[in-house]
Amino acid sequence: MADAMNRNVVSLLEEHIELAISTVQKLREEKLELQAEIARLNSDVLQRDAQIQEQEAHYNKLSEAYEQEKLSAHNERNEIRQRLEDLMTVLASPGETVEAQIESEDADSKESEAEEENGIVFEVKKTGQDTDN
Repeated sequence: MADAMNRNVVSLLEEHIELAISTVQKLREEKLELQAEIARLNSDVLQRDAQIQEQEAHYNKLSEAYEQEKLSAHNERNEIRQRLEDLMTVLASPGETVEAQIESEDADSKESEAEEENGIVFEVKKTGQDTDN
């Protein structure tokens, strides 16, 4: 009977050893599958990082181009505004031709240069109304 019991214990131990061996093999297979998946995911992450960097570089270029266009448009608007103001000044002067207006402005600037050289500076405010009353 002791012999039969020893055989049962030995067969029971063999079963446990076989189960342990199959479990270890199964775990090794799962480990290899997981390592392959990790490698694939790391590759995907690297590709996405590269795409993100490309997109950021493209965004920076577009942002710089936008800022340049914005500045250019602002400068152009200011230039047009100044031209319109000059035109409105010319048109607001009744009875004068453009040439007369230009000559008048030239004379005014020469006069103010002479006054500044002599130390005389006058401030004149234009109200848009004639004061010849």
